[in-house]
Amino acid sequence: MSKKPLKKPVTPVQKTTPLPKTRNLSGKQLSTSKTIYEILENHFAAKRNFYLILLLVLTALLSFLCFDNKISTANDDALYIESGASYAKGFFSYFYLANAPLYPMVLGLLIKIIGVHLFPLKLFSVLCFCLAIYFVFKAFERRIAYIILIPSLLLTVINFPYLMYASLTYTETFSLMVFGICFIVLFRIFDRIDSETYEFKKSIPQFIAIGGLVFLMMLTRNVALAAIGVVVLYFIYRKKYIEAGTSVASFAIFFILYRLALKFIWKIDGSQFASQSKLMFQKDAYLPQLGNENLWGFVVRFWENCQIYISSRFFYVLGFREEMSPNNLGLTLFMIALVLWSLVLVHKRKQYYLLFATLFYSVLLATTFISLHTSWGQTRLIMIFLPFILFSIFYIFYYYGQRFSFLQIAYPFVFFILFFASISVTLKEAKERFPVFVENIRGDPTFGYTPDWQNYIKMTKWCAQNLPKENIAVRKAPMSFIFSNGKEFHPIYSTPTENPDTLLMPLQQDKVNYIMLPKLRLDPSRYIENQFIGTMHRYVYYIQQKYPNAFEFVHVEGDGTGEESVLYKINYTYIDSVKAAGMPLKTDHP
Repeated sequence: MSKKPLKKPVTPVQKTTPLPKTRNLSGKQLSTSKTIYEILENHFAAKRNFYLILLLVLTALLSFLCFDNKISTANDDALYIESGASYAKGFFSYFYLANAPLYPMVLGLLIKIIGVHLFPLKLFSVLCFCLAIYFVFKAFERRIAYIILIPSLLLTVINFPYLMYASLTYTETFSLMVFGICFIVLFRIFDRIDSETYEFKKSIPQFIAIGGLVFLMMLTRNVALAAIGVVVLYFIYRKKYIEAGTSVASFAIFFILYRLALKFIWKIDGSQFASQSKLMFQKDAYLPQLGNENLWGFVVRFWENCQIYISSRFFYVLGFREEMSPNNLGLTLFMIALVLWSLVLVHKRKQYYLLFATLFYSVLLATTFISLHTSWGQTRLIMIFLPFILFSIFYIFYYYGQRFSFLQIAYPFVFFILFFASISVTLKEAKERFPVFVENIRGDPTFGYTPDWQNYIKMTKWCAQNLPKENIAVRKAPMSFIFSNGKEFHPIYSTPTENPDTLLMPLQQDKVNYIMLPKLRLDPSRYIENQFIGTMHRYVYYIQQKYPNAFEFVHVEGDGTGEESVLYKINYTYIDSVKAAGMPLKTDHP
């Protein structure tokens, strides 16, 4: 009877490449005494749990000091809460299609328990930030050097843009948390695939899990659909072609089941990408009449977004530039070169987990730059990848510091420049924001807003008190929903046509009887006379060109300030009479 061959032990988790003995420029070995890198690495490794706790404490403390109990005027965070409330009312009678649906679903569970209360919902976002730091740490510990991991996460937890979004109900901290969880599971699967006992047939469940993880990321963030491409690139790079194909097949099964669930459970013929893909192909997100973009237009959009997000928004995140600073070609090319060179170095050293993380954020950012219009340019869309981008940058210093001892001082030097640039902004903002937070908690929800938004909020509250059952069209329906304690409003996000009857059609169908015209600043930082967001005014103007008496004044908040919000009633009886008489008239808009 033949004996079964003994199986070799499973290959342990990949560890950071050992620090070689320091070399001078000629490549000769120097002294065997410990280098700065070795001292720091040994210290961080021995005290890793202490530093993890320190990171979590700093995250919670700084999030509290920078806490913002107001709703952002950018609309999306209020939209998530409004959508969460819709899930809370009936989980299978509503589906959020404006963006990735997982976050509103989770908010729906919270709202079902606690109701629409801003403070606890914002605390949940802070909790997500703390958990995100924990999971990212756990995903990369023992897989990259601690002198890369810990400083990168420290710069993330003291970063003001991150701390700002930590107390807003946006998806950024939630998304980073989900990415961290998915990376933990993915990296463990990669470990098993790299082990000497790996057999493809016995590992089918692992590839089903990979498809499920990518699907989970896609539900968390639309752009993460591109993560399946990252997985494929990674497996092809590792010459694991069957694994690449199996991962795609697994994800396809999850996606098909998702579409079937939408169709037969939620009765929706579409997905979260339906409205987004339509906007993506338009030349202008707010003017669909301009038509669709051509191939060269997408190339131009990609390059312009590269400059907007890299040279302007990312350097704002680092604390070196203003958020809306002009594009800088040199900074853009410099950052792209750094990432590409880091990719070459991690390939050279076979740092597969760093390589995957670099591919991950690079592919997702490239997808963002192609799909989003340049008029949006939101900092949070590149901010979310901050820890992974720092991994790439710091690895360059780590790599060359291993080879040449005189360069080891450069890494701490660069780190402290980034640290002080970031912490100075954070402490300044905390000093300004914390008193506002105190006033908001004491009962004044409008404190800290500019006068235009104060008038908008006051008008919203007036409508909730005096017209509780009326359907009212507004510019920021989700914000109005929050400040009216749950009253639903009709949203107007654009003026898709100049045809007055076409513009009236959705208002009549949804039985909208009132319309609010606010004068919201074009530049949030300052008031400029007669310069305001004109979406609502254009909408009314085109209707009034044909129906001059269609709108009757009802109420105004902030009269005489130049930033007032005015409410009008829509006179459908008059409109119908003009239609019947065939009397097109013209006049000035309200």
